[in-house]
Amino acid sequence: MADAEQPRLPRSYSRLTVITILLLVAVGAAIVIIDRKQVALLMQTSDWSYLIGAVAFTGLSYLAGSATFLVIMRIFKNRLGIAHLLNIGMVSMVLQNLIGPPSGMSVRILLLGRHGVKNSEIVASSLLLSYFKNLLYFSLIPISLIWIVVSHPLPAFGAATILLIIAVLIVLLVVASSIAFYARLRAFVLRGIGRAWRKVSKRDIQKHLDQFSESLTLGTDNLRRKKENRLPLAVTIVVDVGTTLAVLWFCFAALGIEVDPWVLFTGFNFGITLTIISFIPGDIGVQEASMAGVFALFGVPFSQGVIAAVLFRVVYYFVPFILTLPLYWKLLREKVAEVKSEAPGTKP
Repeated sequence: MADAEQPRLPRSYSRLTVITILLLVAVGAAIVIIDRKQVALLMQTSDWSYLIGAVAFTGLSYLAGSATFLVIMRIFKNRLGIAHLLNIGMVSMVLQNLIGPPSGMSVRILLLGRHGVKNSEIVASSLLLSYFKNLLYFSLIPISLIWIVVSHPLPAFGAATILLIIAVLIVLLVVASSIAFYARLRAFVLRGIGRAWRKVSKRDIQKHLDQFSESLTLGTDNLRRKKENRLPLAVTIVVDVGTTLAVLWFCFAALGIEVDPWVLFTGFNFGITLTIISFIPGDIGVQEASMAGVFALFGVPFSQGVIAAVLFRVVYYFVPFILTLPLYWKLLREKVAEVKSEAPGTKP
């Protein structure tokens, strides 16, 4: 049985979706009004045939992300049907990218909980998946910073600052990995979180934290024992991130904007990474501004960078959302018995 009664997907996510769309429209309108000449120039030099490649690589990225979700669920010994897990991975990834991680988590709790998957297992598997993907993103930041130091002469203070940032990132990655893979350290951290939460809210959540820790331990132990899962996990995550970067390149190409591969890589890296720590619904404006800001540092006009980033958001975030609405509706209407018949080994 699941840990608790399965919640319906909160209505707030529907409102957040509408807000995200309206914000994107507002950003686009502001760009057109403020920099009409630049927009007109891009319309003359654009080649929209590149959008075919952008859409194709978007599909590959989401397929790779869904496959990563399948591998993670197998690591946690979930035996639901392959197609069903891929579909859940797809719709949850779409909502997570569009609105934020809580929405993707809620979809998984809603859809997997109907088949007896424990909430603690869903949360643990989702966080482990996010950990591995974010680990790759944050690991790429030092590469970008080293490229900046090597290719662009900096004063001693600037170089020292970048080296300090790299050192801090490495320490944070080591700490995060230790918490994820060492049960004793994780238990110590979770006990501290539980005590702090109890003092602030007067509610005891230690039992739920312990269940989460046990589920995460199960997953990490299985990952250590079953080495055959490591390569598929690594490959699908790398393909997911690599194809996402390719989508951004196609968006620049569609607008006729030439950008150096290293500049594209650096802008993409900082733009995506900042959205991970953003508290704005859908990260509207954060990703666009951070990407365009980095591109501007290396010679790409700021307005062109913003337009390319907005086009990237439309292709990579909104198009999949629209295309997967029928799939989400199908999953909501699917009978539990039909899915269980595909995977009789699934435990309630």
